[in-house]
Amino acid sequence: MKKNPQNRLQYITYLAQRCARRFRDMKLSKKMVLIYLIVAGMSCGISMVGLQASFGIYDRKLYEKSLQELEFFTQNVNDDLQAIENLSYTLAMNAQVQEALGKAKDTKYLSQEYYYTIMPIRKIFLDEVNIHSVVKNAMYIDRESIRISVGTDCGEVGEETYQKLLAMCKEARGGYIRLAPSGEFPYQLSGRDILETKNATLTYLGTVIITSDISQMIEKKKSELQYADSLLYVYSENGLIYGDGEQPPYQPDMREKQGYRIVKYQGERYFMSYLRAENNGWMYVNYVPYNEIFGQMAVLRYGMLLGLLVVFLVTLYGMIRLSYIITNPLYHLTKTMQLAEQGDFRGARRFLQVEDSKDEAGLLTQEFAVMLEKIDSLIHENYEKQLLLKDTRYQMLQAQINPHFMSNTLNAVNWTIKAGENRDASKMIVELGNLMQAAVATEPYVTVAREMEVAGSYITIQQFRYKSRIRFTVEQEGDLTKYLVPCMILQPLIENAIHYGADQSLSVCEIDVSAKETNDGVTLCVRDSGSGMDKDALEQVRNGTIAPKGHGIGLKNIRERLRMLYTDSVFQIDSEAGAGTRVTICIPKKIEEREDV
Repeated sequence: MKKNPQNRLQYITYLAQRCARRFRDMKLSKKMVLIYLIVAGMSCGISMVGLQASFGIYDRKLYEKSLQELEFFTQNVNDDLQAIENLSYTLAMNAQVQEALGKAKDTKYLSQEYYYTIMPIRKIFLDEVNIHSVVKNAMYIDRESIRISVGTDCGEVGEETYQKLLAMCKEARGGYIRLAPSGEFPYQLSGRDILETKNATLTYLGTVIITSDISQMIEKKKSELQYADSLLYVYSENGLIYGDGEQPPYQPDMREKQGYRIVKYQGERYFMSYLRAENNGWMYVNYVPYNEIFGQMAVLRYGMLLGLLVVFLVTLYGMIRLSYIITNPLYHLTKTMQLAEQGDFRGARRFLQVEDSKDEAGLLTQEFAVMLEKIDSLIHENYEKQLLLKDTRYQMLQAQINPHFMSNTLNAVNWTIKAGENRDASKMIVELGNLMQAAVATEPYVTVAREMEVAGSYITIQQFRYKSRIRFTVEQEGDLTKYLVPCMILQPLIENAIHYGADQSLSVCEIDVSAKETNDGVTLCVRDSGSGMDKDALEQVRNGTIAPKGHGIGLKNIRERLRMLYTDSVFQIDSEAGAGTRVTICIPKKIEEREDV
């Protein structure tokens, strides 16, 4: 008995409604897994079909690609051959060569004046040959076959070949000719007649012959081929020019233009592609092991299919775990809130799992963790402990500064007194007292004007020591009497400028010290005209990775003090080799000194 079509439609509608109802009643994790199975299953099926189709297309395109690669390699070789041709033209048309040979033509042949006139040709040829690594030597042949050769001796050329080459040059009338390498002479011979271009007479002045190592040129460019185990052979009308083996697997017909085929050689199959160059008729033949091409493709094909299956299964497991990943942060957050309600803030922070996730649960967890941290820090007086630690480190760093500049200053006073310059010594002692007063000060801050005064005392002492070797420039701009800066922050910068500027330079070193009030704060700058640093040394100084010299605390100390005292200070070091160094400090305006710093 056949079912009524209307009843069939009602039954299908009933099944659809029942499935929809069951889907709505499923847990969220199961819904996600079911949706993934449907979508991923369809995607994987489509991907496998497309993958198989793409591999079929790739197999067909591989043959064409091999020929394209060989054509690209051929073009690169032809570019080098063109460079050799250009070299012959450069030597033949060189103005100095033309002038020298023109004068030699009008002098007595083989006389002292003749040799003196053509002598510059050797240097010109040598300079051009050294530029081209493939060119072994270049030879000038005059009208009576006297030779002038520069470069590497590649052996004697057979007389028959030599005469053939000269005849070809003469027939070309200044045009470029070449002889491919052969069994008799393994180098390419090329060249042209040198014709006098002055007054367009085209008088014969000689012949230039260039010897080139084509095998070396091809060997260098062979790395451009895709397959490392490939065999490359190059043929000319004279025979084999270059080969990776003693016996080539197969030599194509030199009359063919291009092609490919599968050949057997020593029990293995090779994919052979060949191409004949249009400009010189050379035949380039490349042999690639068949298994290296298609064996890899088979492994890749099955590997990608297996990869799709692995991705499908791994992602399925990930979807199963997704419900746990979603609910677990919410569970920990709820438990943490319960511990916080009981007053156990440290226990709550230990239990809370804070991650870098940017979803709603992750952001809520991070914000709650920040709140717990702030509350816990305030309750346990973490803020005061950090301030005490900061003040202790500051005192240690300041204590490191004092012995350094005190030692240099007292040493300078000692030598000044020994030299009998009592007036200068007295002045230095006064300035030294000013420096000592600043060094033993307990306050971390002084006004900008006072800091410039202390820097001026240091500059005065160093000016006595270095005399005319240093020119100091001190510049102040704005109201610097009410703004505060860290004490003794300029002196190490000036000391570094002297050490790396004046002490390592024989010329007069210029050191500029400036303090300026800006809209946003106070800018301090120390610049010297010393030897500066290259980019690598500057990067090491900026990163603090360079090994310190001497006391080794100057720039590092200042950077550390600024980091402790300010949250928005700028400490910038700029330098260039041979152009000096500039250190710039930008700090916000501070009027009243705070006891908690």
